[in-house]
Amino acid sequence: MRVRLLVSCALCAALQLPKIPEAGKAAFLAATCSASLLAVVPPALAAPTLNEAIVEVSQTSYPIIKALKAETFVPFSEKIAKLILDIKPDKLGKSIDLGVDAFLSVPPEKLAALNTVVKDSFAGLEASSCTLVPLPSSAAASKFKDVATASVDAAKLKAFADAYGPALAALPKTETAICLPSADALDKLSLAQADVGRSFGAEESKKFAAYATPALKGSVSIGKVLPLLDDAKKLAPAATPKEKAAFQAAGKRIELAAKAEKQQLAIAKVSAARETAAANKPQPVDPAEAAAARQAAAAEAKARAQEQAAEQKAKQEALAAEIKAKQEQAAGKAKAQKEAAEQEAAEKAKERAQAELQRIAELKAKAAAIAEAKAAAKR
Repeated sequence: MRVRLLVSCALCAALQLPKIPEAGKAAFLAATCSASLLAVVPPALAAPTLNEAIVEVSQTSYPIIKALKAETFVPFSEKIAKLILDIKPDKLGKSIDLGVDAFLSVPPEKLAALNTVVKDSFAGLEASSCTLVPLPSSAAASKFKDVATASVDAAKLKAFADAYGPALAALPKTETAICLPSADALDKLSLAQADVGRSFGAEESKKFAAYATPALKGSVSIGKVLPLLDDAKKLAPAATPKEKAAFQAAGKRIELAAKAEKQQLAIAKVSAARETAAANKPQPVDPAEAAAARQAAAAEAKARAQEQAAEQKAKQEALAAEIKAKQEQAAGKAKAQKEAAEQEAAEKAKERAQAELQRIAELKAKAAAIAEAKAAAKR
């Protein structure tokens, strides 16, 4: 889960168009939310044991988010939006429609909990005095809005706006930026968003993934994504190499945690089915079930080993990145010192040359004066 599923993606981005009618805003919201879902693992796969990994990503992403600059982030968001908007309009519209269904499948109590967390997280913040971070491109927002309005039933878009409107209203923002809450508040927001994602209806999520994933893969190729990597590296120039390395390591760990949780859920289902069968039909263990249990246990052990190996690799990569950054910093410092020493030596040599020229000029002047005096004496 490398992007925030609700507030940091759909909700924040929708505020690019504060002057459009509510139905239009809802349409854009649906487009943005669905487009973001195209790029992530379906939230229903998230399990409670992911919470620590989610908080770690939130904590390590905070300095990166804080360092975002509108001059680079807005053009980058336009390029990302273009990747999604290049999907054929009918397929993109259908994906948005199915995405809205997924968001509307969230139980009311989960939305109420999200609204409370959002309200508390931004309490006391005002756009005139808070730390602002840039919002995505408003031009891209308009294009998503147009696709959503043309593809999704107006009543459904209104229901979407009614459901997520309170969270939107609690966000202090300007036309182009939004207040950044405290680090602790961002952690709580991340967990609340994940909780909402977990509550998506299984059927709605399945339909969305089944349709949107092929649509995305058919439009977004590696050749289109790779040129954006250099742009992505420039989004947070003020973030230190150590902060960037920590964020990357956290991203790898959360991917591993998601995979491990998915595997554990599958194992749990097998175990539950075995226990139910044993309770309902007291009989010797079915050889097939025993084999399935052994396979599940082996799969769990393999998943744990892979997770540990990947985590160790991530730590090593993060350490290597930190060492490299320190080496580059030391090399830069040594180069600067060398250049300063060379410049100082050159200035001293210049001063000595000027002094020598001055001395020679003085000697010539004295010699001329002596010669003139001798000539005068002869006369």
